Amino acid sequence: MSNGSIEGKQPLSVQPGELRMFLQSLRSDILKDVDTKIIKSIDRLVMELEIKHRKSPNGVTEKPSLSKTTENPKELPPKEFILRNSTLTNLWENAHLRSVYNICLALFVLLYLNITVFYCLNVEKLKKDLAMVSWTFGRFDVVIGIWFAINLSIVFLMYPTFRFWANTRIFVKKQSLYDTLFCTLFVLYEMALILVPSKIIISYNLPPVSSFTVLAEQSRLIMKVHAFVRENINRALRYKPHQDGDQEESQPCPEVEKLIYFLFAPTLVYRDNYPRTTHIRWSNVALNFLQVFCCVIGAYIPCTYFVVDTFNKIGIEPIPLVNFMSTLAMSIFAGGILMFLVFYGMFHCWLNAFAEMLRFGDRMFYDDWWNCTSFAKYYRSWNMVVYDWLYSYIYRDMYVMLGRSRTGAMLVVFMISAIIHEYILALCFKFVFPLLFIMFSTFGVILVFITRRRTSSFWNVFLWGSMFQGWGLLTVFYSLEWYARINCPRTLNNYLDYVVPRSFHCGVISLSS
Repeated sequence: MSNGSIEGKQPLSVQPGELRMFLQSLRSDILKDVDTKIIKSIDRLVMELEIKHRKSPNGVTEKPSLSKTTENPKELPPKEFILRNSTLTNLWENAHLRSVYNICLALFVLLYLNITVFYCLNVEKLKKDLAMVSWTFGRFDVVIGIWFAINLSIVFLMYPTFRFWANTRIFVKKQSLYDTLFCTLFVLYEMALILVPSKIIISYNLPPVSSFTVLAEQSRLIMKVHAFVRENINRALRYKPHQDGDQEESQPCPEVEKLIYFLFAPTLVYRDNYPRTTHIRWSNVALNFLQVFCCVIGAYIPCTYFVVDTFNKIGIEPIPLVNFMSTLAMSIFAGGILMFLVFYGMFHCWLNAFAEMLRFGDRMFYDDWWNCTSFAKYYRSWNMVVYDWLYSYIYRDMYVMLGRSRTGAMLVVFMISAIIHEYILALCFKFVFPLLFIMFSTFGVILVFITRRRTSSFWNVFLWGSMFQGWGLLTVFYSLEWYARINCPRTLNNYLDYVVPRSFHCGVISLSS
């Protein structure tokens, strides 16, 4: 009986190809996990050795500043910097994934060749497009002047004021009043960093790309100033002057060299020291900047052939509803290209180029957002540089102020991020069209709760579809409003014209077929 039952069972059969794929996947996962742990262990060991060598004159070693641990286990952990590459840098080492990069590169080369041939046959179109590009990047002398002015004000105005306050507050009897005075001056300084560049953009009527460059640098430097003061203010408050026989305390304010390095480092979270690489690979720097230039050209193509050629008659000739629906469908393609080029050109190439020049070790500027199945993880992975700043200086503070409410802290972060994005777009285009604000502060928050703890591949497809559609809608409706304000007559006076969308009452879409 037992022999018969054994004979009745069919032996398990595993195909060699399936077994090979499974073992290769298992090998890749094991090597990735081991590699990450080894890198972290080596980095911590190197940092401990460096700390032991950095001793004070009295023989007291400095406390590590890169791997701070919270004394209260209920508090959220701080940002930790470790020596690591960007995600795509590691992925390109795989031959199969490197082939995907080569395929995309070949497609872009063919596209550039086709555009070159087209312009050789149509010189008038080339002159027209070059004139448009020249206007878009116009008044860059004003942009450079604003950038220098903000940086010089940080180094020669903000830093000396903070250093003076940190070194002298301990000798003042009414310290609370003295601290309040400094806090007021700092708030006024940050308001000036917001208002003065904005006023210059409006006064000189800077074109979109020049305006975006100013506003992006303005936002970046304001966040860096806030991070520097936020990280060092507690050091100044805890500072006590050295007395004979006591251990030497750290200085109440770091050296200006550390601030200058932080202003150019590809991070928005301040530390006195960061993990550093041993040398600079200048060929890597040149390659990254070359790829940034190619991404700019690649973004120019969909902007010219989709936006300009499609919407330049808005307000003059109404678009039939059928044609508008096909334009929405094409916007998914154009918006997807812009999304990839912005991500790769900015978050990978640009930041890695500066990290290489400054020997900045922690290059995790983004994570594998393309594998995300929830919008919460996507928001954390898409732009980790800004996310780290929001987490360190907004989310953690709101978490404590709101009674350790993660949901409340998250909503505050979303609202601040939506306001900053809308502020940049409004000054770039010189009108208020709060589509991005609405999408970010409402649908973005709702999707976080809908996709929370979702792990199936369906939700990854849903996330990709939402991203493509979102970028497409932004491209279409901001283009409609831009050309409606060029071609449609102005009907409102004062500031209402900048707030009320002109495309709504200009008859840009014809309902007749």
